[in-house]
Amino acid sequence: MENEVVITDEATAIKINNIINKNKVDDLMRFMSKRQNINCSNQFLGYLFYAIQTMSVFGNSLGQYTQNDYLIWSSIGLTGIGTLIHAIINSNNKINTSLMANIKAIHNGDYIDEIAIDGLDDKKGGSTPVIAKVPRRQPEALALPLASTEI
Repeated sequence: MENEVVITDEATAIKINNIINKNKVDDLMRFMSKRQNINCSNQFLGYLFYAIQTMSVFGNSLGQYTQNDYLIWSSIGLTGIGTLIHAIINSNNKINTSLMANIKAIHNGDYIDEIAIDGLDDKKGGSTPVIAKVPRRQPEALALPLASTEI
């Protein structure tokens, strides 16, 4: 009984908020890393797309001039590969937009982790779980200046 630790509601709320804030920071770092990787790969894929399209147009023109069916069909195949690369670039841009929206939400303080959890997705029964709130103290008691742009 003497070694028993008593945790108050305030201490529990602080612990929960620390876990949630750590998760937000981890998500922010992961989102920024993914954006950087997508931007680098999109730059490479963009150059590759234009190189393939240029080779395709040149090959098709040369195949028509020399009446070389193999070169014409190879150029058409290159066009298909270029189209696939362009679709990947567009998909990456949509992912990038979603990541940026999450980064802005974290910055604004209204980020909600959108991973579906089976227990939380059930809307039929009862109340929705909420994040515990830390009881606010008066700013004068802390003697700290309040910043208007806190992250």
